[in-house]
Amino acid sequence: MASVRKDDVWDSMRKGAQELVEKEPLLGGFVYSKILNQPTFERSLAFMLATKLASSTVLASQWNDLIIDALTSTAEEEKSMGGRGSPAPGTGSIADAARADLRAILSRDPACPSYTHAFLFFKGFQGLQAQRVSHWLWSKGRTVIACFVQSSISEVFGMDLHPGAKFGRGILVDHATGIVVGETAVVDDDCTLFHGVTLGGTGKVSGDRHPKLQKRVVVGAHAAVIGNISIGHDSKIGASASILHDLPPNSVVVGHKGIVIQKRGHKGKHSLLSKL
Repeated sequence: MASVRKDDVWDSMRKGAQELVEKEPLLGGFVYSKILNQPTFERSLAFMLATKLASSTVLASQWNDLIIDALTSTAEEEKSMGGRGSPAPGTGSIADAARADLRAILSRDPACPSYTHAFLFFKGFQGLQAQRVSHWLWSKGRTVIACFVQSSISEVFGMDLHPGAKFGRGILVDHATGIVVGETAVVDDDCTLFHGVTLGGTGKVSGDRHPKLQKRVVVGAHAAVIGNISIGHDSKIGASASILHDLPPNSVVVGHKGIVIQKRGHKGKHSLLSKL
């Protein structure tokens, strides 16, 4: 008999959803439709994204079918990997990446009281999961519908995330408004992006032209990281900084001129509030 996989995130979400309904009965229909009436985390995620992206021309039921297809396909892809370490950014199970993102939000964002709260109310989380679906479409050669999803994400969430961009797991997109991430950007595991961040190109080259963020990089509000450059792991980029060159691991950079105040430092616990 096959063992049943324990899903701690889903169990916690359902418990939190029930408590939310008891506190705010007015939200009962909203919470039941998104979480309590759904059989699994995957179905809940698909329904939530489908209702966010739905319009008069593409119905929620149509989005739901497409998103379920993406979740199923990427889960099978990760299973075929045989559990050999963490998947590369932009690959593997979308649902497992979403779980990791929720864990990251609860761990690193002091404004988040629960998985349920982040799932229902944080547009940074929601927009990123929609991008993961668009990236799956992009990787399958379905570039037109992928770009349609990108456009919908921009309209609904105020985030411009190209479907070609690759995101790892445990990503915190805080506040989210005005974030721009270009086609060939890579954001590795456990990174944090604040509102207004741009991971863009110089406009002078084509092809591989966007930044590559290694693990646990924090990019402050309205910072711009431009060009095909590498930002070393555990680096922190302050608000409104402009970065046009590679940074070694553990760098700390501040100011609109991108002044490096630390190149090699203590590898402390990753925190959203680690004194940018």
